[in-house]
Amino acid sequence: MKIKNIIDVTFILIFFAGFQGGKYFLNNRFQEIGIALTLGLFLYAAIKVAMSGQKERWAWWFWSAPLLVLYTMGIASITFSVYSDTPTMLSFFATREFLIVFLAPAIYFVCKSGYPVKRLERILMISLVIIIFNYLFHYFRIDLQAAFFSSDGYMEYLITYDEWRGYRLKPPTFALFIITLYICMYLFQKKPLLKKCLWFLVLCIVSYIWFLIKARSQMATLALAMMVYPFLFSRPKRINILLLVAPIALSVIILVSGILIENFVNKDRVRAKSFNTAIENIYKYPILGYGQGSNFGKNYQDIFGPKFFPSDLGIIGITFKYGFTGAFLYVFFNFFLFKRLIRANWYYRHRYQEHNPLIWALLIWITAMTINLILNPGLAYMQGLTTASIVMGLTACYQAEERCLER
Repeated sequence: MKIKNIIDVTFILIFFAGFQGGKYFLNNRFQEIGIALTLGLFLYAAIKVAMSGQKERWAWWFWSAPLLVLYTMGIASITFSVYSDTPTMLSFFATREFLIVFLAPAIYFVCKSGYPVKRLERILMISLVIIIFNYLFHYFRIDLQAAFFSSDGYMEYLITYDEWRGYRLKPPTFALFIITLYICMYLFQKKPLLKKCLWFLVLCIVSYIWFLIKARSQMATLALAMMVYPFLFSRPKRINILLLVAPIALSVIILVSGILIENFVNKDRVRAKSFNTAIENIYKYPILGYGQGSNFGKNYQDIFGPKFFPSDLGIIGITFKYGFTGAFLYVFFNFFLFKRLIRANWYYRHRYQEHNPLIWALLIWITAMTINLILNPGLAYMQGLTTASIVMGLTACYQAEERCLER
C-alpha cells in the first residue's frame, strides 16, 4: 500500500474520532485511537519534513501544539487537584481530548511533505459522509427511550428528551454544519453533473437528520451566519462595513444573549442554581479557574451537586473551569481562526476565481460560532477542537502556497 493511501486511512480514522463518530459504541473508546493516530501522524510528518531540510517555521509548528496542550491540561488538572484534594493525574487524563490539537501541525507537516491539500479536503468530506451515515445507523439501532432510562450513565448522556421533540440521539453537530454548508456551495458551482447528483442525495439525507433532531437554534444560527457573509466577509472592501457594524453587532449579541440566559434561567431553576454556583466560584478563583474534574475521581457533581455541569453554562462554564485567562484564550483563538479563514477565502477566490466550498463552509461555521459565542463555546470540546485544528492546518497550507507565489 502506498504511503499516501495509508495517510488517507489515518486521516479518515482521525476525523471519525474527532467529530465523535465513535461515541455511540464502546463508551467512546475510539476517541483514544484517534488521538493516538494523531500523535503518530504528527511525529511521522514532522520528522519527514525535518529530514527533507524544509526548516521554514518548522520549530514554531512543532512546539506550539505541545506548549498549548501542556498549559491547558497541566493548569486545569493542577488547579482542580489543589481545590478538591484529588490526584492530579485523574484530571490530567480527563483533559486528554485537547491532544487532538496536534492535528493542526500534523496537517501542515503532511502537506509540506508532499501530500496534496485538495486530497486532504476530499478525505475530510468522505469522512464527514461516513459520520453522517454512522449517526443514522446508530439512531435506528439504539432504543432511545430504553437508553434514556437505563442505568448506564454514558448512554443516558447521549440521549436528550423534551415533550415536543421526543427522544433524540445527540448528533455530530459540527459535522452536520460543515457538510450542509459545503454541499450548498458545491451545488452552485460548475461541477460534473454526476457529482452534483451524488452530493444532492447526501444533502437530502443530511436534511432528514436536521428534521430528526429539530435543532431550531442551531439551524437559525446557521442561516444567520450565511446571510451575514455576503455583506461583511465576501470581499476585502467589505471590511470597512465590518469595522462599522462590529461594535453594534457585539452589543446586540451580548444583549440578546443576556435576555436568553435570563429567560432560560427563569424557566430552568436547576440551570439557574448552576449559574449562581459557577459565578460564585469565578469570584473565588478568577485567574486560573477551578480546573477540570474527572469521572474516575471526585467530579463536579460530587462537589457542587448532582445537576452541576459547566459544559452547559456557555462562556460562564469556560471561565469557571479555566478562569479569565482561559476565557481570554478562548475568545482570542475564536477570532484568530475567523481572521485566518477570511484571508484564506479571499486568497482562494482571487487566485482561482471561485469559492473553495470547504473554506467557505468553515468560514460560515466560525461565523455561527462567533454569533453564539456567549451561549455555546463549542471550540473547547472535542468536535470544536478538531474543527479548529483542521482550520489551523488547512489555512496554514494555503498561506504557504500564497507566500510561494509572492516570491
